[in-house]
Amino acid sequence: MTAMTNDGTVERMVKMRFIVCMGALLPGIGCYFCIAYTYIFQFDVIMNFTQSDQCPGVHSILPPVSYAIGIWEPQRYFWLFVMFLHCPPRIFFLILYRRAFRNAAPKSLAYRRVIYFYTKTMWSELVGLVAVSVLDIKCNFVIHAIAYSIWIISFNFNMLFNTILHHFGGIRETSQKYEVIWRIKVFMFVTGLILSLSTGVSYPLFLAYCIPQAYLAFSVAEYLLVGYNSFFYCLSYWEFPRCRLTLGVFDAPKKVRCATVPSTIVKLPLS
Repeated sequence: MTAMTNDGTVERMVKMRFIVCMGALLPGIGCYFCIAYTYIFQFDVIMNFTQSDQCPGVHSILPPVSYAIGIWEPQRYFWLFVMFLHCPPRIFFLILYRRAFRNAAPKSLAYRRVIYFYTKTMWSELVGLVAVSVLDIKCNFVIHAIAYSIWIISFNFNMLFNTILHHFGGIRETSQKYEVIWRIKVFMFVTGLILSLSTGVSYPLFLAYCIPQAYLAFSVAEYLLVGYNSFFYCLSYWEFPRCRLTLGVFDAPKKVRCATVPSTIVKLPLS
């Protein structure tokens, strides 16, 4: 809904449903679509897939997500388009949660410190996701691995900080619904942390010994973490059911022109 205020400002109300769809559901659905497209239309690529750089003799019927969204075409271009649509709404989650936790914040320096670090990790998660999408595994493996680490570490810290702030801000005590949401967050953080740590073990194990089961375990954990990420942020739909974001478009300030220096300068006598 768009409205015009008296001072000429154009304001647009953005519904929470739109933010959840674009900022939470879109990347998960887009990623799973790329994977499904590969299995349906490019199954020969799956059957012939090997990790040629590290372990050329090891075949895997479940390649990592990085290949489906960053290497194979046309999935790669579809995923980049998803990222183009996803990034702006994702920033709204930072605004929503920071404002909600600040409004519920007790007069505690430690609580506000957690909000501060939570804001930083929200930004770093988005940066890591964009870097993983743009810098694919074939472009530079080390940089891609660092970007993946930034994304997964930031996501786990976001789950941790969100759960802590939800509890110590007193939000879970306001209704039974928020108590259930908090318990879901705790469960997702614990299980998501286990999945994340498993990727830090399974992939180095595969690189060191070329064990197919380790590579398969890494891919399964990646596939699950994609869904975890989307669902965790989807919880905001129930946390802010009647929330609306107002986006304002303001008129540019009028330019102030400075007087030009006169071309003729009158010389005054010294005495």
